[in-house]
Amino acid sequence: MKREPKENALQRIKDANEFLSSANDNLEKSRFKVCIDNAVDAMISANDAFTIGLIEQVATSDHREAVRLHVEAGRKINANQSSVLKQMLDLRHQKTYRPVSVSKNLAEETLRKATKFVRWIEGQL
Repeated sequence: MKREPKENALQRIKDANEFLSSANDNLEKSRFKVCIDNAVDAMISANDAFTIGLIEQVATSDHREAVRLHVEAGRKINANQSSVLKQMLDLRHQKTYRPVSVSKNLAEETLRKATKFVRWIEGQL
C-alpha cells in the first residue's frame, strides 16, 4: 500500500465513471468479456477513491491488499462492500484472463453490480 492525498479520490471516481461508460459501450457492441473487464476496472478505481478518501491509502498491484484496505476504510463508516469487490475481482480473473466465453447475461449482471458499487462509493465520499 502507499499513501495518497484525499484530493486524489475525486479523480479516481472520474476514472471509475469512465470505465463504466466504456463497459456500457462494450455491452452494446456485444464485447462481453471486455465489458466485464471495464466494469471491474470501474470497481477498482472506485475502491481506490474509497480508501484514499477515508484512510489516505491505496493498494499497490495486489487485489487482496485492495480488499483489506476496503475493509479498513469501511471501519470509518461502519460499512463496506468487500464481499462484492472480492467476488468481482475473482470473476474477472476467471473470465477475462482465460480463454473462455462470456455470456451477455453475465456481462449485464457484472455491469449492474459494478454500477451499484461505484454509486455506493460516491455516496460515502
